[in-house]
Amino acid sequence: MWSKEEAKEFRVNFWNGFKRYCSGHRIYRKWVLTGVKIKSVQLKFYVDDRKALVLFQIDHKNDLERYRVYECFLSYRKLMAADCGEELKWEEDYTGIDGRVVSAVYFELPDVSIYRQTDWETIYAFFAGKMPLLEEAYWEYRDLITERLKGE
Repeated sequence: MWSKEEAKEFRVNFWNGFKRYCSGHRIYRKWVLTGVKIKSVQLKFYVDDRKALVLFQIDHKNDLERYRVYECFLSYRKLMAADCGEELKWEEDYTGIDGRVVSAVYFELPDVSIYRQTDWETIYAFFAGKMPLLEEAYWEYRDLITERLKGE
């Protein structure tokens, strides 16, 4: 087990390494992440001691509202699968991030750890390969989802 300070140092080194990875692979972009213009939705990179995720996280405090936003995303599932691939996962009640219940549309890389530096290159490649797919889906469906949520 790692102390809080050691765990923080791993996280800082990991994310600094991701910046270097992107620079070294000529990935010069600003990720959308929290710039998503759909209320209660974020695009996220996530890594812990068991897995890495690239995801749309829907985390409205009101479960009924969270379900409504998730259902709106779900209506575009076939289109998103065509754009992103069949390995895109969908969970209405997902507890894989900090024990909180959220709705998630995500890619998962299992059996990797932020605490194993030998996994970092694999995680970086996963992040750099999958996030552009979700960002493209976001740009493709953002206006449709936003309008649909307004109309309900």
